[in-house]
Amino acid sequence: MSADAAPLLPSGRVDERLLGADTGPRFILLIVLFLTSSATVASAISQSLTDPRNMSVGCALAAGADPHGDYLGVGLATVRADKAFRACLDRFVPHASPWLVPSAVTVLVLVAVALYWMLPWWKQRNRRLVLVEAIDRHGELLAVLDELVDIAGLTRQPRFVVAPAARTASAVVFGRWRRHVVCLHGGLVAVRHRDPLRFRAVVLHELAHIRNRDVDITYATVALWRVFLFTVLPGYAVWTGLSLHVSLSSAVFGAPSLVATSRDMAATAAMIAFVFLARADILRTRELYADADAIRWGADPAGWLGATDRANRDRGRLGRAFWAFVSMWRSHPDWERRRRALGDTQELFRSSALTLFLTGATASICAGQLYGFGTGWMVRLAADTVAGLIAATVGVTLWRAAARAVLTGGRAPSGLRAGWWLGVGLALGEVLTGSVSGWRVLPRHPEVFALLVVISVVVTCWTAQFADLVLRCWRGRSLRPVFALGLLATLVVFAMSYAWWQSSGKLFAAGWPYSESAIRAALQQDLPGPALDRSTLTAIAVVMSVVMPWEADTSLLWAVTALWALPLLAWASGATANTPTWVIRALPPGEDTLWQAGRLPSLRRLALAAALGAGSACLGVVVVLARLHAVRPPTGQMLGQQVLLLVTWLVVVLIGVVVATAAVTSSATPRIPVPAAAGAAGATGLAGVTVAFLLISADGCVSGLATLRTTCAWTPEAAWPLTEVVLPLVLGLAVFVSAFTAVAAMATRQLLRAMRPGTGDRGRRSPLRPPRNPARLNGPTRKAAVAVICLAALTLSTAASFPLDAGGHSGVRTSLTRENLAPAQTTTPSAEVLALESDAWLRLGGRKLLAAITVELLGIVTALEDDRALTDRGYAARVIRPHCLGLRTTAQQLGAYFPLPDPALEQRWPTLLAQARVIGADCRRAIDDGKQDLYVKSMEEILGVADRLRTILPQVTAEAGGHRSR
Repeated sequence: MSADAAPLLPSGRVDERLLGADTGPRFILLIVLFLTSSATVASAISQSLTDPRNMSVGCALAAGADPHGDYLGVGLATVRADKAFRACLDRFVPHASPWLVPSAVTVLVLVAVALYWMLPWWKQRNRRLVLVEAIDRHGELLAVLDELVDIAGLTRQPRFVVAPAARTASAVVFGRWRRHVVCLHGGLVAVRHRDPLRFRAVVLHELAHIRNRDVDITYATVALWRVFLFTVLPGYAVWTGLSLHVSLSSAVFGAPSLVATSRDMAATAAMIAFVFLARADILRTRELYADADAIRWGADPAGWLGATDRANRDRGRLGRAFWAFVSMWRSHPDWERRRRALGDTQELFRSSALTLFLTGATASICAGQLYGFGTGWMVRLAADTVAGLIAATVGVTLWRAAARAVLTGGRAPSGLRAGWWLGVGLALGEVLTGSVSGWRVLPRHPEVFALLVVISVVVTCWTAQFADLVLRCWRGRSLRPVFALGLLATLVVFAMSYAWWQSSGKLFAAGWPYSESAIRAALQQDLPGPALDRSTLTAIAVVMSVVMPWEADTSLLWAVTALWALPLLAWASGATANTPTWVIRALPPGEDTLWQAGRLPSLRRLALAAALGAGSACLGVVVVLARLHAVRPPTGQMLGQQVLLLVTWLVVVLIGVVVATAAVTSSATPRIPVPAAAGAAGATGLAGVTVAFLLISADGCVSGLATLRTTCAWTPEAAWPLTEVVLPLVLGLAVFVSAFTAVAAMATRQLLRAMRPGTGDRGRRSPLRPPRNPARLNGPTRKAAVAVICLAALTLSTAASFPLDAGGHSGVRTSLTRENLAPAQTTTPSAEVLALESDAWLRLGGRKLLAAITVELLGIVTALEDDRALTDRGYAARVIRPHCLGLRTTAQQLGAYFPLPDPALEQRWPTLLAQARVIGADCRRAIDDGKQDLYVKSMEEILGVADRLRTILPQVTAEAGGHRSR
């Protein structure tokens, strides 16, 4: 082996059990998908039985939901009328028992358990199986089988039977937990003496399935999904058909319901196909592991040489494509792949595009179903579990591939391909679930689904390259500790990012979910002072609506901190020069290797890039403070808008410097660009935020940088609320964007390399050079510097995660509410939809309230016809005052009720109700206090309100009449 080469294992064989397998999390994901699918169907059916009149739909219509729109429009309508909508649901929609859905799922699981228990009996019925003892009179066959059981290390002896009618030289294993049966085909027993090597190989292969618990997992999955297919799915199909039949009878709900139902049925069919494909893919992988175990236990590889696939003949391009499609549905790999895996374990250390795509698609469907149950902590925990299964599946695959590359000198995975196929699967799952499409085939902005691909490629590229980095530095006896740490970081980053997508990110696919005008008004109200120009405030409001979730969720800050702090710690430890113990333990018995970790990308170069970035960030902070000092409002004026301008420019400048530093660093370290870019970006952002905090804390001490004060004082308690806003955006969002910048640069380099003649097959990374002097590489100064950086990041992240006051509130408060954060309705509903909305508005309480306020106004107007109304205070107190109180109360109730469905009426409605409340209060106060002028004025205003209200009820009733006439 040359000095410039990577560590080389000549045979290319690595222990296939290194770091476990990724099939376990994939099996668990299929089981979780069964549970969530069953719960979703049970919830839909129970809701229709509990609310047969669809009163929940009526409440949504009264709130202004448009059935021809999408889910975002419906959601925003219910948010704008949040309190009224919830009051309507509480009043009219019966509440189903919270135990109904869990009980239904429990029953289905019990049925699946019973089926699992019965499947072995069902499999061997009418097969005329014979015990081995019945045909082995001399015990020779039993002795061989007992020997093979001992070699396999089984603690419990399986039962051996023979299928005399089966002429193939094969075997099959079935059964349930702790009761397994190995069925030897008659053809296999017949060739035992003629071909004993093949006999031993086949039996050891089946015993490996028992040892690996493949039988238990496979039969459990089969039982669960057969229960779903033959009990849950038929009931769901019948319920869907009945619901669609009712909806099609409506001119308004017919077309949207047809689109939504068609998509749901297509999603169900796709989900079933994904489950079968994923199960077949997992079983093919388990077959390869069973082959490897059989070889390790002494089976002769010659037992696999004689088998062939009939379809392996050259049938042309179309025939090969057809065979590839058919092979995806088979539970056994073709013999060529099995023989290839026996010669080189690379087959067991990589995942196909189909595996990654199916993982993303099934997980996306599962998570969408979970979030359909609400946003409670149990649902969030379950969804995080799904994200954890995704991260575990992909993370295990990438770590195993990186370990094999380090041991054999092969190409380490970049993570780009894995992230692409995982992201495509996640995006397709979102399209199928229709969580933001509503009654459309696609949402208004399907391009937003590209964010799922961005999240996926960032996480997978970081995972693969971080594994490559750490494996060359790890000196421990086992990979388990560092593998667990890296996998935990992947899990946290992906789970937090995916939770952001589910709660906020995917809303942008349906449209713009925030009101810029409301944010602009809140900024002016919360931060008083000389107002900024409207264009500046609008730009800030738009940016804030995008980054608000990152600023509000500090868990994202912790997740992204792991992206850049862990690689720095690995770099500080340096590459190991001696062969680590974990390398020796990862090799098959008798193998040897010449270990050489090679020289890592220069930490000095990374430190230089980070130092330049940190210097630029500090300079940027100084420039921002100096610039804002020049435009500081005169002394004595409020500085709220100045604070807003300060925070905005700090965020813009620091994010720009951080991303630029990451781009330069990734170009300088092409071997592992994502961890390098993240590390430099994190250090740069940390320096910028720290300097900003220190300078703002000492604001006024440097005259040219005084932004908010003119006197010198050390006030960190005043600077921290501003830092608390900047911190998640600079050390969270900016670092994540920096990692994606490195991914984009890496993908561009690979694309350009592939387009150049003669460079398409070149390795992704340049050969590793010999390591430098370990004493220089592992210098205590560098370790101390990295430790200080990571400790500072840990301190800031911890401080940002805890409230500042005892009341549990952070230092940043806002007057924004859910109701005014939602943008105003800008579309006019059709005549049919307006009729439905008006009818629901009247039926669910609007008619009663309008009649009540009409009665109060009519009572006052009638009382005014009496001559004593303006001269007799006692008459006014006895007759008019109760109507004034009723007017104010009814106006308040109407204000708390849904807005009017007609946009033209709704423009005048809030003002009219506000006048009615004020007039009712003035009337009562004038009578109680004897204020004649106020009393006369209120009576005159009541006549005007009565005149304007007189046309409301007939107009709404006429609009609702359009629905009843259809």
